[in-house]
Amino acid sequence: MKPFIAALVIIFAAAGAYAFDFAGLFSGCGKPASLKDLAAAVPAAPEAQPKPGNCDFPVNIKPEEARYFIESKNPVVIDIRTAEEHAAGYIAPTHLVLDYYAPDFKEQLAKLDRGAKYLLYCRSGRRTGASLLIMKDLGFTDIHDIEGGITAWAAAGLPVVK
Repeated sequence: MKPFIAALVIIFAAAGAYAFDFAGLFSGCGKPASLKDLAAAVPAAPEAQPKPGNCDFPVNIKPEEARYFIESKNPVVIDIRTAEEHAAGYIAPTHLVLDYYAPDFKEQLAKLDRGAKYLLYCRSGRRTGASLLIMKDLGFTDIHDIEGGITAWAAAGLPVVK
């Protein structure tokens, strides 16, 4: 009986680990079929890592990588802070300001083109995390956010329009 229970625990632990593997959650890429596929999908060196906008790129983009993403891939940049926060300073080019706290925030997101590339930011990254989940549920596939928000962007010495 103990080996049977141990086997069940192992099976459920493995199933739980797979269920909470968010590797392809936002990118729409799906998961590797096996450990061999996973090993093949891991880049050999940091310089070989894909850039934002590619299926394999992480959802959270460091500020320096976000700048590259903006310059090279021309995503729709969305500030999801309040109008007052936006007026205090923003990242150029910001194409849309959608207040995360607005009652129709989800409806505003639903009106956007699901096939476009998006880069979201807020003050620290908390609101964008929830927004990315909403966008994923709405069918968006190429969505990213700036890790640490505009605070990290400014701390990295990148320009903020005031």
